[in-house]
Order: sequence, then structure tokens, then C-alpha cells
Amino acid sequence: MRFTFPILRLCACGSGHVRRELCDARRVFCAFVCDACETKKRAAYDPRVFKYAAYPADEPIESD
Repeated sequence: MRFTFPILRLCACGSGHVRRELCDARRVFCAFVCDACETKKRAAYDPRVFKYAAYPADEPIESD
């Protein structure tokens, strides 16, 4: 049996930390972030998208 490990990639902000996905309350991908840049990246979005899954949207959101 062959074991594989996930590839850990560094965040593009230049901090040298490992990146992770930032998703909204509906689990829609927003950005890659690390602890150093998460606050700045979250500020680019309406705060409601991270708290309420029923946030208002300008376009229809398709279910998977």
C-alpha cells in the first residue's frame, strides 16, 4: 500500500506560513489564507457571508 501526504503550500502573502482555505458559511471557497493575513482577506468580503448561510446573493447559487 502506498501512502500519500498532502502537499503543504506557503501562503502568497509572504509570511512563510502554510496556507489554508477560507470558506464562507455556505462552504463556498473565498481565498487561501494563513493566520497572518486572514483578517485582511476577510475584510474584503461582507462579514455576513461568514456568519449566515442565508446571506443575500446577487446571483443564483447552485447546489452541488
